[in-house]
Amino acid sequence: MKKKDRFIGKCVDYTHDCLGVVKHEGTAVFVKNLILDEEAEIEIIKVLKNYCVGRVVKLIKTSEHREEPVCEVYKQCGGCQLMHMSQLGQKIFKTQRVKETLHKIGHCDVEVLDTIMDDVPYHYRNKVQVPFGMKDNRIVSGFYKARTNDIINQDHCHIQNTFSNEVTLRAKQLFEEYHILPYDKQSHKGIIKHVLTRYGTHTNEGMVVFITYKKKVKHLSHIASILASEFPEIKSVIQNVNERHDNVILGDEEILLYGEDVIEDTLLDKRYHISMKSFYQINPRQVEKLYTKAIEFADFKGDETVIDAYCGIGTIGLSLANHVKQVYGVEVVPDAIKNAKENAKRNHVSNIEFTCQDAGEFMLKCANEHKTIDVVMVDPPRKGCSELFLDQMMTLSPEKIVYISCNVATQARDVAYLQEHGYQAVIAQPVDMFPQTNHVETVVLLSHKDPDSHIHVKVEFGEGKGKVPLDKIAERAEKYKPKEKVTYKKIKEYIEDKFGFKVHTAYIAEVKRAYGLPMYDAPNAVEELKQPRKHPTEEKVKAISDALVHFGLIDKKLASTFEIAHLSAV
Repeated sequence: MKKKDRFIGKCVDYTHDCLGVVKHEGTAVFVKNLILDEEAEIEIIKVLKNYCVGRVVKLIKTSEHREEPVCEVYKQCGGCQLMHMSQLGQKIFKTQRVKETLHKIGHCDVEVLDTIMDDVPYHYRNKVQVPFGMKDNRIVSGFYKARTNDIINQDHCHIQNTFSNEVTLRAKQLFEEYHILPYDKQSHKGIIKHVLTRYGTHTNEGMVVFITYKKKVKHLSHIASILASEFPEIKSVIQNVNERHDNVILGDEEILLYGEDVIEDTLLDKRYHISMKSFYQINPRQVEKLYTKAIEFADFKGDETVIDAYCGIGTIGLSLANHVKQVYGVEVVPDAIKNAKENAKRNHVSNIEFTCQDAGEFMLKCANEHKTIDVVMVDPPRKGCSELFLDQMMTLSPEKIVYISCNVATQARDVAYLQEHGYQAVIAQPVDMFPQTNHVETVVLLSHKDPDSHIHVKVEFGEGKGKVPLDKIAERAEKYKPKEKVTYKKIKEYIEDKFGFKVHTAYIAEVKRAYGLPMYDAPNAVEELKQPRKHPTEEKVKAISDALVHFGLIDKKLASTFEIAHLSAV
C-alpha cells in the first residue's frame, strides 16, 4: 500500500489505545475513531514497515456504540480518545483490554470483573495543568494536539471541573489585560508557562498556581487578589517558579500570593490537606469505588498488619485503617509523608505509622525486624515495580497482595513475575477513573498459591494382612509432607540465631548464585543494589553455606569444596 491509497475496510479489533484495527491485503491498518465492526472508506496517511495508519473518509456501517462527541475540538485535541464511543462501548473496550493484557503479558487467566463506570463521565478531573502559548498574537490555552507541542485553544474542557474551566479562562483574560505574555520555548521569552488548578469536590475549595519562567512578575499579586474576590471557592493562590527549559512542569520555588498553601477535601469520610505537589487521585467519585473494592478484595478480619507501599499522602492506608490492627505507610517523597502524618492526626487515626523511605528498603527492614505483614497494598507509579522491589516484598511473604495500578501493562508484567515466585492472581477489577480516555485503573488481588499437586494414599488401619501400623502412617506422612519454602528471611533468622550476626539479602544471593542455585526470591539482589557493597567476608560466607546445608539446599561436601575453591573469589 501507498500513502493516499483508499479502500473499504471493517474494524476487527482494537489496539491498546483504542485505535481501530483493519486488515487489508495482509497488512494491519490502525484507524483513529473507528469502532469494532464498523465499515468505512479508509485512506492511508502513513506507511510503516509492519503496519499502516489510516483515517476514516466516510463511514459506511456505524456501530450502535457510536456517539457524537460533545467537544468541538475532540478530533484535534489529544486529551480524550473515546468521546465518539458510548458508555457501554467504553466499558466493553476497557474490560476487554484488561483481560487481554493480563492474559498476554501477565500469563494468567484471572477472572476480570466488568469495569465499574462513572455515573457522570464529564467534569471529573480535580487537578488540571493548562499550558499557555501565543497564536496569531493572541494568548491561547488548552491541551496539546496529540504527539505535538501545538496547543489547541479551548476555554471549556468537558473532562475538567467547572471551577478549573472558569478560573483558567478568567486568568487568561487578566494576563491579556495586564500584558503578561506566555513563555516561548524557542526564544525563552515570556512569563506564564502553565496555570495549575486543584479542586476539592466535596469541600468546594480551590487552589490556583501560576507557573512562571521568572520570579518577579508585575501585577501577579494583583491578579491573584482579583481572582480570589471573584471566586470565593479559592482558598490558595501560589506562584511556582520554573526556570528550566525542558518539559518538567513544576519548579522548586513557591511563593504564596493569597490564602493558605493547601486546600482540603474528603475521601471515604476522611479529611485531607492537599498541597500543590500532593498526589491525590484525579477522579474523586471513582476513587472511593476503587478503594472500597480494594478493601473488599483484602477481606480484612480486623487483626491484620498492612503495609501501604507508595502511600503518598496516606489516602489508602487511612481509608482501611479502621478495618485492621496496624498500618505502615511508606513513601519516598518527604512532603507527601509530612502531609500523611498531618492527615492521620487530623482524622484521629492512631493505628497507622508513616515512614519516609524507599518502599523496598522499608520492607527489608521489616523482614530483618521479624515483623509479620499480612497484606501489602501496592499503588506504584505508571512504570510499575522494579524486580528488586518485588523481591524485597516477597521476603516478607505477605498472605495477600492488593495491587492497584493506572497502567495495566506494567501491572500485568509484575503479576507475571509474582506468579512465578509463589503468588497467584485471584481476581481483577477495572475501574473507569478516566472517562472519555483510553486509560483504566485496575485492582488485582494476589494470594499465595495452593499446592500444585496432592498425594492420595489409601490406608487401612489394624493389624491384619495388608494393614498399616499406626506408627508407619506417621512416618509415611512425614516423608510425603511438602517441603516448606526456604526464604531469605528464614536463612537470615537461622544465621542470627546460630552465629549471632546479621547478613544482608544481597550476600545470601551472591553466595547462592556462586553455588549455581536458582534465584527464585531475589534474582537481582546483587545487581540492583543502589550503592556498591563489599563482598561478604569469609565468616559470612561460611555462615551462609552452613544455613544452605541446614535447609537442604546443598550438601556438606559441596559446601566444603566451595569454601576451599571459591572463598577468595567471592
